[in-house]
Amino acid sequence: MAKPALKANVMFFSSILIMIIPTAVVILVGWQTAASLAILAAMGGLFSVMGLRGRGLILFTIASGVSTFIASLVSENAWASAILMLVCGVALGAVNKWGLSLWNFMFPVFAAAVIAEPPKLVSGSLPNALLTAVVAMGCIVVAALLTMIIVKQPAQKEVLEFPLKVNVMFAVNLGLLLGAAGYFASVYRHEQVGVWLTLAIVVIMIHPYAGQTTSRALQRAGGTIIGFLIAIGIGASDLPDYLFYAAAFVFLEIALLMRITPSRKYWEYVMFLTPGVVLISGSPADIATVSHDRLYATIIAAAACLLILGIERLLFWRGGLNKPHEITPVDAH
Repeated sequence: MAKPALKANVMFFSSILIMIIPTAVVILVGWQTAASLAILAAMGGLFSVMGLRGRGLILFTIASGVSTFIASLVSENAWASAILMLVCGVALGAVNKWGLSLWNFMFPVFAAAVIAEPPKLVSGSLPNALLTAVVAMGCIVVAALLTMIIVKQPAQKEVLEFPLKVNVMFAVNLGLLLGAAGYFASVYRHEQVGVWLTLAIVVIMIHPYAGQTTSRALQRAGGTIIGFLIAIGIGASDLPDYLFYAAAFVFLEIALLMRITPSRKYWEYVMFLTPGVVLISGSPADIATVSHDRLYATIIAAAACLLILGIERLLFWRGGLNKPHEITPVDAH
């Protein structure tokens, strides 16, 4: 256990540095409104290379650039935003016959962030949209190249091919859910809520089968609620801000250990991840805001995923995604 924990910690702290570097460059250039997009894009580039190395990185970078470009142009139109996110969801589901993969699941999150609060980088909607896409793609590539120095081999050795029916349903589910998230992000105009809502949907739907998705939705919601209560309790204490940061890293460390321990449940990981993410905000006011945003978005996402699965089972493909079918491993290389 000691060696995997050490390896995970090295990757964890390296990941923080990898995400900070391109974000710092964006801020230093003077594009502060693109800071959140930069760190999300850097995270996506890191995951992309870890998941499928260069093979997935090219497609992922292009898709992210196109989606953020369009998102910047349509962000004020709720229905156009919904259509964009629906297309992102269908595309994401269609290319993942085996369920979502580490290398490409982040690009709808970038689009949601831009829809909710588009960066204001230059005057003119078209030049601003182009520069927004360039920032996203640039941060992806920089983070990916930095990650290649540390990660020598991709994590995904093989893909799992599922029946066509499963693939179609998976794409439909993601399309409808992310389309609704895009509409919500455009109307609500709050970046944190839009990002957390979209990310929660994608993470909950990472497996294509109804039983797996239902369990994950319930565990995600339950773990977030418990973590929210922990964060609020700590945030209400009269502690200096630096102790909140220290507590955040303790919770993130515990969450990391939960994640690499096979016997631990998903909700346990989420329970420690939530206060870790919330407490890193620092001040009590920020902690309260971030914790409420995360709880609000996660509960909505979990409820939406459960609702779409319930409607699907009653009306269209009753029994189609109840349990895994036989799968065929395919070499990813």
